[in-house]
Amino acid sequence: MLSRKVNNTCVLLCCAAMCLAGASNAFGGGLFGKCGKPGCNKTKSSCNKCGKPACKGACDKDGKAISDSPPNAVEGECYAKVFIPPQYKTITERLMTKEASETIEVIPAEYKWVEERVMVKECSTKLEQSPAEYKTDERTVMVKPCHTGWVLEKTARCSTGDSKEVRDVYCLVTTPAEYKTIKTQCLVKPACTREVVIPAEYETVRRQVVACPARTKKNCVAAEYEDVQKTVLVCDAMVKWEHIVCKEKATADTMNKVKNALAKVGYKMDPANGVLTPTDWAALTEFQVKNRIGVGELSYETLEKLGIQVQ
Repeated sequence: MLSRKVNNTCVLLCCAAMCLAGASNAFGGGLFGKCGKPGCNKTKSSCNKCGKPACKGACDKDGKAISDSPPNAVEGECYAKVFIPPQYKTITERLMTKEASETIEVIPAEYKWVEERVMVKECSTKLEQSPAEYKTDERTVMVKPCHTGWVLEKTARCSTGDSKEVRDVYCLVTTPAEYKTIKTQCLVKPACTREVVIPAEYETVRRQVVACPARTKKNCVAAEYEDVQKTVLVCDAMVKWEHIVCKEKATADTMNKVKNALAKVGYKMDPANGVLTPTDWAALTEFQVKNRIGVGELSYETLEKLGIQVQ
């Protein structure tokens, strides 16, 4: 999978090299281009005119030819002409392979068994007599109240001061009240006569009925389609001036940050040694192509896309 991505990257780099052949002086023969001082780029690019078939994609979106020097350049900064690869997308089109049609289908009648309740005896009434209802209550009544009186105690033994035995002693005794439990019968519900309704009687009858009559049905046979995928051009390739990292700012720390950032998004990178190897450049170019960033240079747009800040 990686080898296939590298091959695609090589093809894009070849295309970029063809369109940037005339801009080689702008790169200053090095990797990081020339500074933005006036007069740094005196060679006119062979692909800076619009309208020629060989220069398709060399113009910006406004249809203007790319200038010989970077616009709005800042002294001390570096710029280079970079190739913005074309952008494609895959679309899916549906092609009809068979037209829609109709068929007539005869559907026979459908039957079902149903159960119905039929009354075999009408409802009637009868008189029903209910006897009176009683209940037995129990209650306690006092038959003799509590009283106090003198009682002769013949067996009592008392002694007086002269040590004589005393008999027939009277004692004041309180006799408790006496109670008795009696039962009485009380009427709870008097006898009555009521009319009772005798419900009607039914029987279940099972018979066959038409659930759905015979009918015809028109069936629509949908058209058949096939999905066809094709790749269409969204944006043309172009060449433009890009603000790139100058050689003195391309420190080993910056290169290692680029390596780590590309490794985090899934690219295979060589060990962090402060230098971008051909393998690292292939991964960086693939990242630039994927994000439609100018390829071939370490631009500030690339660093921003990777989340790297360089002072």
